[in-house]
Amino acid sequence: MYDVAIIGAGAAGIEAVKLSLRKRLKTVLIDKDYGNFGGTCLNKGCIPAKYYLSSSRYNKDIAAIYKDKDNIVEMIKRPVLEYIKKQGADVIWSDARFKTKNSIDVSSGTIEARYIIIATGSYPLELVRTDKDKVFFAEDIFSFTRIGNKFLIVGAGAVGLEVACLLNNLGRDVLVIEKENRILPHFDASLSRRLKIILEKKGIKIKLGEDVSSYDVKTFDTVLLSAGRKPNVESLGIDGIGLVHNGGWIVTDDYLRTNIDNIYACGDVIGSKLLAYVAEEHGRIVVENIVGAGIKIDYFGLAESVFTQPQLAVVGILEEEAKKKNIQYKTVKSNFLKFSSAHAYSDTDGFMQVLFDDSNNILGAAVISNMASELISIFSMAMKTNIKLTQIKDLNFIHPTLSEIIPKLLKS
Repeated sequence: MYDVAIIGAGAAGIEAVKLSLRKRLKTVLIDKDYGNFGGTCLNKGCIPAKYYLSSSRYNKDIAAIYKDKDNIVEMIKRPVLEYIKKQGADVIWSDARFKTKNSIDVSSGTIEARYIIIATGSYPLELVRTDKDKVFFAEDIFSFTRIGNKFLIVGAGAVGLEVACLLNNLGRDVLVIEKENRILPHFDASLSRRLKIILEKKGIKIKLGEDVSSYDVKTFDTVLLSAGRKPNVESLGIDGIGLVHNGGWIVTDDYLRTNIDNIYACGDVIGSKLLAYVAEEHGRIVVENIVGAGIKIDYFGLAESVFTQPQLAVVGILEEEAKKKNIQYKTVKSNFLKFSSAHAYSDTDGFMQVLFDDSNNILGAAVISNMASELISIFSMAMKTNIKLTQIKDLNFIHPTLSEIIPKLLKS
């Protein structure tokens, strides 16, 4: 019998297996095949998307970008797999299905484990029937070696907008539609409006309050679906063992425990924060809790970024939420035009906003910039470590850098 069986070799599962091995637990990792190893982030999401976005600014050869991407993904995943095998984990390439709360059926038979971790992730919603000629999921773009000219992207969330920027870099005609009344519906409305203006200025067409049913997909070379995700649990047989879920999203407590005492779940499959770095943290917490640490998940100070061009990154509470919750706040904000470094780095569409209270505690921050995902980490760290606004204001950052805008803004 194994001490720990981990189902799913994505960000959460890989982090869990690494820590499980360091804890000297007898561990098995199960996933469908080697192609899935690394999960969506490595194979179809974070890594390919950011590489395509970066490369497409100067390389317009989609086939060459695809080839380079495959090499990079393989360069990342192969050493990780070799490492966990060398450290003693068993790896089984197979579908997995619960037989009992302590046993899992795989292609080679049945395995047993004292603890089981579900880290099977999520996959995109199919709003329109996909086909091999025209309608695909947005993440499928990273497996194309040739692309057409006219694209319809359904959904103006992070993935849809990132792919729109990529295609815009490649000189393609892009229309993004969103059924809600703003892009990035879960972000502060003022930020969504500001980013929409910037993206449209680049030539990306965006239509809000519109559904795909209003469009004839035949008029586009390619339709890319990017309108939500669903949990990857269909083949697990979770109902058969009485595992509680909400429409497939596995229900856990703050310790990532399910309603069954020896089964934990982490990453996308619990439906809280569908982010690879959150999944990694979940994977760590689950294993720590299996050995008795008693750690709760904590999203305070967690930053999120959309890797459009420019990027949008946020942390904490922003104005729309503060007003809804009747939270008293002060704010300092500015575009980047008055800062010389923004001109040096062609980042004049940049914008920064910081919310704080009467005691100079940072409540939240937002950045639009080519480097927003890097800059927001300063505010995230400040919030997590209780660094006050006045302390950041006194810092003296290198000139010329974009990070120097932070203390200069706070002094203005």
